Amino acid sequence: MTFAEQNLDAFIDLIKTQPALFNQEKIDNLEKLINKTPDEVEQLSNAIANWYQNHSRILDAQLNFLNKSLNVRSSEINSDIDKNTLLNAIKQSLAKVNKKNSRS
Repeated sequence: MTFAEQNLDAFIDLIKTQPALFNQEKIDNLEKLINKTPDEVEQLSNAIANWYQNHSRILDAQLNFLNKSLNVRSSEINSDIDKNTLLNAIKQSLAKVNKKNSRS
């Protein structure tokens, strides 16, 4: 398992489990970033890493997820990550946030 795969897998877990970190603007920015990035794990990972470096709360959470994933056996990490996997995770996160906000 490469670091790029671990980074993307951890980011997907972060999106799915902590959707409150991602407001509509961040979701929109992420979708645009992913759509314009080539569908190649290394490039997607670099683009996502550059993006979350500018969002301190997300960066901190991502580093925690990465630390956990480094302690997990690599066979448990999803190695089939592509643009669609990332975009689906973002859409699921947005749905959770919108559902929570509609209850408020």
